[in-house]
Amino acid sequence: MKILIIADWHGAEIYAGAFYNGFKNLGYDTYKFSWKEYFKHYQYADYYKTDGNKLKLFYYKFQNKFLIGPVLWKINRDVIEKVQEIKPGLVFIYRGTHIYPNTIQKIKQIGCKVFGYNNDDPFSDKYKGYEWRHYKSSIPYYDWIFAYRWKNIDDYKNIGYDKVSLLRSYYIKENNFYIPNVEKKYDVVFIGHWEDDKRDEIIKYLLDNGINIKLFGTEWHRSKYYKYFIQKMGEIKPIYGKEYNLTINQAKIALVFLSKLNNDTYTRRCFEIPATKTMMMAEYTDDLAENLFEEDKEAVYFRNKEELLKKIKFYLKNENKINKIGKNGYKRLMKDGHEVVDRCEEVIRIYNEI
Repeated sequence: MKILIIADWHGAEIYAGAFYNGFKNLGYDTYKFSWKEYFKHYQYADYYKTDGNKLKLFYYKFQNKFLIGPVLWKINRDVIEKVQEIKPGLVFIYRGTHIYPNTIQKIKQIGCKVFGYNNDDPFSDKYKGYEWRHYKSSIPYYDWIFAYRWKNIDDYKNIGYDKVSLLRSYYIKENNFYIPNVEKKYDVVFIGHWEDDKRDEIIKYLLDNGINIKLFGTEWHRSKYYKYFIQKMGEIKPIYGKEYNLTINQAKIALVFLSKLNNDTYTRRCFEIPATKTMMMAEYTDDLAENLFEEDKEAVYFRNKEELLKKIKFYLKNENKINKIGKNGYKRLMKDGHEVVDRCEEVIRIYNEI
C-alpha cells in the first residue's frame, strides 16, 4: 500500500515527518507533500532565506495567516495532482488547515481513504475563527479523524461526526532515550514555550524560594518576568534534537506544564521524559494519573505552586526516590507502547477495519 502524508512540514522531525518515518519503518511505500515551501518569502527567518522584499512578505504572510488567495489555490491544485500521480491507498493529512473541503472530496473520488490528525485543538475558543475554518468545513468528508485528546472526541461527536478515535502523541526512540552515566547537572529543568497561563508565575515562585531551575524554550521574552529570569538563569533559548535529549538526561527532575490554549490533559513531553529515565513532575490531570503514569510511583504531579515547591524540596533530599520513580516511569512507557511506530500501527489498524 502507498501512503501520502500531507502537511506544512514545519518541525517535521517530531510531527508529520515522524509519521513518515514510522510508516516507512513498517514497510509501507510512503510519500510526502509539504506546503511550507509555498510561503518561503516570509517568517521563520532562521530557516528560510528571503530577498528582503516587503511586498512579497505581506503577500505571503497575509495568505498564510488568513488562509485565502492564489497560494492556497495552488496548494490544493498541486495536492490533487500529487494524489493522481501516486494513487495512494491512504492520504494522511496532518493539521489540514490549508486543505479545502472540495480537495478532500476530489481525493476520495480518485479512490483514496483520507485520514486527518493534528496535535492542536481546533475547537479551542482561544483560536481565531479563520485559523480552522477550512479544516472544520472539511470534517464531514474525512474517512476517519484521529483526536489528540479525549475532549476533542466529544467535540467531534457534538457536531455529528463519529468516525473518530484517540491517537495520543508519542516519543521517537531514535531521538528520546536514556544516556547511561550522564552527569545530573540540573536539579530541575523546564523545556517548553511561554504561554499566558501563569506558568511564569510558578517558575518565579520556585526561583524566589531558592530552587535551582533551568529554563529552555521559545517566547519567554513575552513574560513580564523575562528580565528577572535572565538575571537568575541566564539566556533562555530553545533546544532541539540531541541537545534536547541530553538536557533531559542531565536533569534530576523535568517539569511539565500543560497547554491551556489546547486544553491539554497530557503532552508529548509526558512520553519523551520517561524515555530518558528522568523523573517527570507534571501538572496533575486525571488522564495522566489514571491512564498513563501512576502518581508518586511512575511520575509525580502537582496541583498548585505550593505543592510543587514542597515536592521538589522533598525529592531533591531523597534522590534515591527520584531514581526509582524515573525507572518506573520508563518501565511503564515501554510496557504500554507509546513510540511513534505504535501510533502508525494504530492508523493502519483503522485503515484495515474500514
